[in-house]
Formats: sequence, C-alpha cells, structure tokens
Amino acid sequence: MKCSNPACNRGIGLVSYRRGWLFGDGPYCSKHCRNARVAVSPNLQQKRGSSVLRRFVVASVAFVGLIIPATFTMAVLAAPPARDEAPHFSGCDRNLADASANVAAMQARVKASISTDGSEVCRATRFYFLEMVKARAVTALCKSGPERDRDLGRLDADVAHINDAIAARCL
Repeated sequence: MKCSNPACNRGIGLVSYRRGWLFGDGPYCSKHCRNARVAVSPNLQQKRGSSVLRRFVVASVAFVGLIIPATFTMAVLAAPPARDEAPHFSGCDRNLADASANVAAMQARVKASISTDGSEVCRATRFYFLEMVKARAVTALCKSGPERDRDLGRLDADVAHINDAIAARCL
C-alpha cells in the first residue's frame, strides 16, 4: 500500500498515520507526510468544514440513537398501570336484570313442559340454553372482580349441564 501523500512514493509499513478521527483521507507513511499534505493542500478550509460537518452528523446520529430508546423506555415506565376491573357500561344493571328474568322465565317454561311431549321439552330446553348463554355474555361484560368469576363459573356449569341434557333427550 502506498502513502496517500502524492509527493511521497514510499509504502506503508507496520504503522500508518491517518488524519481525522473517523473519516480520514487515507493512510500516510509518517506524521511528516501527513502534516506536509495538510500544509500544501489549497482547499484546507473546505476540508476542515467538511470534517466538522462529518463530525456533526456522526454526533447527531449517536445522540438520536441514545435519546430515542431512553425516551421510549421512560414513557413506558411512566405510563399508568392497566386497570384490572372491567369498564362499567351504561345499562348494565338493566341488562343483568333482564337476563336473569329471562333465564327464570325459561327455567319455568322447561319445568312446565316436562309433562308434555318430547318435542316441546326439547324446544324449551334449547331456548333455556340460549338464554343461559346470553346471560353469561352479559355477566362477562358487566361484572368484575371475584363476583364475576364466581358467577361465570356457575353459568358455565349450568350451560354444560343443559348441553348434556339436550344431547341426552333431543338427539
């Protein structure tokens, strides 16, 4: 490899010298060749300006590379924790009352239809199943906390029981 000084024809040995921190213009064989090239260079101000611009760009990229992840991390840590409770929708109390009234009405219809023929029992049991599934959906939306978990467990067990009864009698 040759020295970057055009006036020098020597090769580069084990040690090379560069100008600038990151963006040098090539290796030199000695400090004397490196410094002589700078002194002879006619556009020294332009090279210094471009060197300053290069350093500014590198510093800006490094700064942004450090600030953006740090800012994102602080924003995530400063965010309020997620709420465990379900939001209370308007009309939930009325919907819960309607659902439990419909379930009670369908339960009474199933009990009354037991003395009639099998097709009426199957139809009433299927409607009862539908009302239980609707009641479970309303409960899942409107209730929260341990009461919600307890009610959903009870409704799931009732739905499974009704489904078994439909499978045993109606199929």
